Amino acid sequence: MTPSQYPVPASKPRPSKWWFAVGGALLVAAAVVGVALFVWALSGFLRTDTAVPADGRAHQVSVDTDGDRFLWFQEYTTGQCSIRDTATGAEVELRPVSGQYSRSSGGDNWVANSRFDPGSGDLEITCTGSGGSVEIGPALKISGFIGGIFAAILLPMALAGAGLIVLLITGVLYLTRPATPRQP
Repeated sequence: MTPSQYPVPASKPRPSKWWFAVGGALLVAAAVVGVALFVWALSGFLRTDTAVPADGRAHQVSVDTDGDRFLWFQEYTTGQCSIRDTATGAEVELRPVSGQYSRSSGGDNWVANSRFDPGSGDLEITCTGSGGSVEIGPALKISGFIGGIFAAILLPMALAGAGLIVLLITGVLYLTRPATPRQP
């Protein structure tokens, strides 16, 4: 038998058009996951438990007890606060923040002034100052924040890369393989 007498194997059919949808879905998922993780990473930094006026009077507040809290003062204002845990009657120790934290909210700029352990979460806070109010919110956890930012970058990159690979391979196979004949 000569080489030309051997039967030619049937060529493989084109991939299904659904593979293009899979690649596109991975790209859309990359965008959605990226935005969601970025918002999640910033949410703790932007969230506020409560606000109290800096009027020198005691105010009863309840805050979450899932970690330390920051006292946020409006930028360019001065003031001091004292906090008492109403469940125990003990004064809450205010510690300086390590670093400089600022954020914008509602058209105002805020600066983290102090850090404290919320204890039971039921607090009496008295703040004096040159005006405005004081906000209480979760203290930024640097390791969680950096991890969230890395996840918001790396996971979407992996999903987008997978989507592009699926689209590229599907496109090449679709263009180089013959169309599947329709059966009557």
